[in-house]
Amino acid sequence: MERRQRRDAVANRARILAAATEVLREDGMGVDMRAIAAAAGVGVGTLYRHFPTREDLIHAVTGTDLAGLAALPEGPALTALGEFVTTMLTELADNKAMTDLLAAGAPSESDVARCVAHLTGLGQEALDRDDGTLADDVTAPDIAYQLLGLIRVAQLAGPSLVERHVSLTLRGLARS
Repeated sequence: MERRQRRDAVANRARILAAATEVLREDGMGVDMRAIAAAAGVGVGTLYRHFPTREDLIHAVTGTDLAGLAALPEGPALTALGEFVTTMLTELADNKAMTDLLAAGAPSESDVARCVAHLTGLGQEALDRDDGTLADDVTAPDIAYQLLGLIRVAQLAGPSLVERHVSLTLRGLARS
């Protein structure tokens, strides 16, 4: 039988998650755990009692963000992919931790693997539309890794060059 947490422990956990979400979004993955504890108004020991490792805390925060990835909109495959990636990059612009995780994480990490699987599914959905807008040799994993690459472009180049690189990527996926 699992023991119920005390009310103050539940409140501390909620404050830690809220503070971590804000601090990680603003400062990215490199933020010190003491800064998160301070922002939550708890001691670092309390933080580690709830989240024994940095990875546990980061997963608790970013896992929710990954679950919220948008679906492919209606319309021609190439147009839908353009709309999806623009929406995704706009949402990620305010989330430095997610951008850091997806741009620098290894494909074997569970969060990155889930993202790649989701993007591959979207790529397959685009291919299944079979509307002639995508090149014949494009595969679902091609689409997934191109979209993931755009996250890295956004991280390195910033918002000012994202639109250009989205356009370049879509031209690369398009039927000639």
